[in-house]
Amino acid sequence: MKLYYVPQTRAFRVLWALEELEEAFELVEITREEKIETEHRTRHPLGKVPVLDDGEGMIYESTGILLHLADRYPDKGLAPAVGAHERALLYQWLFYAMTEVEIPIVDIFIQKMFSESPDQAIIDAAAERFDTAIAVIEKELANRDYMLESGFSVADIVLENMLMFAGLVELPALPNCSAYAERLKERPAYQRASAVGDAA
Repeated sequence: MKLYYVPQTRAFRVLWALEELEEAFELVEITREEKIETEHRTRHPLGKVPVLDDGEGMIYESTGILLHLADRYPDKGLAPAVGAHERALLYQWLFYAMTEVEIPIVDIFIQKMFSESPDQAIIDAAAERFDTAIAVIEKELANRDYMLESGFSVADIVLENMLMFAGLVELPALPNCSAYAERLKERPAYQRASAVGDAA
């Protein structure tokens, strides 16, 4: 397998998952300039990362790649069995993370990083949406270490990455979520991935 990677992007999610699998892979780091050039657009039509070449072709979208890896190596335990209730909860939390948690973070990031005159009304509205969404996660983590009762999964990879992103835009950290993120950072695979490329 070959991962096309840019540091401090969602590609870190896939790098971390690959380290969890402990399977051989090649990491191909490209620059932000290279990823929008013609060569990389043959891998991803929008010139984005991550892209995984799994030996049969290219796959993009970080969460889709995570699910593919979990299914390809079921013995590694990154996802519950297909058809199980816990598997349905995995899908629930992945989609919840992408639609309810990440979108308001991105809205704030755009205002703070790319706008010459940040619109405070947009920032405040997004922060309120984030607070509502993350309160659900905070409650879920009150009595367990991971998002699923069955244990660590790709949902945790996605959510930790989003909590880090939330910190970058100075959204307040909740105690259960903060403790959860710190637990995940203690995982050997996370530390190996961080040593290779900056978390983002």
